[in-house]
Amino acid sequence: MKKIIIPIFMLLPLMTAQAQTVLTEEQQQLEQAQKQLEAAKKALEVAKIKAQAAKLKAQADSINAASAKAEAKKAHATEPEPVVVKEPTTPTTGWAVPVTVAAKPKEAAKPANKLANGTTAKVDMKYLAGAITYNDENKIEFTLDTDANGKTAKQIYDIVLKYMSELTQNDQNIASRVALVNDAEHVIANTMDEWLVFSQSFISLDRTEFKYQLIARISDNHLNLSLCRIIYNYEEGRSTGFKEPAEEVISDKIALNKKQNDLAKIFGKFRRCTIDRKDQIFAELAALVKQ
Repeated sequence: MKKIIIPIFMLLPLMTAQAQTVLTEEQQQLEQAQKQLEAAKKALEVAKIKAQAAKLKAQADSINAASAKAEAKKAHATEPEPVVVKEPTTPTTGWAVPVTVAAKPKEAAKPANKLANGTTAKVDMKYLAGAITYNDENKIEFTLDTDANGKTAKQIYDIVLKYMSELTQNDQNIASRVALVNDAEHVIANTMDEWLVFSQSFISLDRTEFKYQLIARISDNHLNLSLCRIIYNYEEGRSTGFKEPAEEVISDKIALNKKQNDLAKIFGKFRRCTIDRKDQIFAELAALVKQ
């Protein structure tokens, strides 16, 4: 028995050393595995950070490009509209720069007093080209066509007859009169003879005798009015005087300057005051029949 026990005791240190050696190798492998795992985790985190950084950089580049494009458009715009700010459409995490997009600028409006020939109007556009209209006989004639708010021909006729009768009694009247009426066909014709005043002061009066016909043709809910056969009798008995029809006084060729952007010095006043008088009569009658 002693022979057996003694060898066993002699082998114990060797067995213990071997066991310790095996344990040490396992611990080293475990520690190495843990280090590799930690390194892998760090590498993964770094990869995620780099990917996120690349994504943010790409978004920043896109934003900068959009901003540069918007600024370029804004620099060429004459009247840009207010800037609209939009958030990025691509979902992101953390902070991001909003995309600034400039709205499409409006096209520069053509100046209201700019004419087709490139010149600038020096008077109200209503006195320039297009203000004078002609009938089929190539005579100057102004016309008004307006609806009458659902009124019958008889109702309109009574309104217009009253107005045209009063028109013959205005302060500038010379020999105006209601010349013809047709109650059945609803037609009224005035022969107008009145003063057209250009300027007036305590020491001077510049005016012309203004003759014309005013004809109203009426139907249900409609009024057609024409101002025609215009004649001017200016400074009768003087060397500067004349008696001429409208075609020889207020046409574009005679009453406008060469550039067609201003009234002529001599006949421009005839054109201006004739258009003003026509506008006054047409506006007053249109308002009456629409009441």
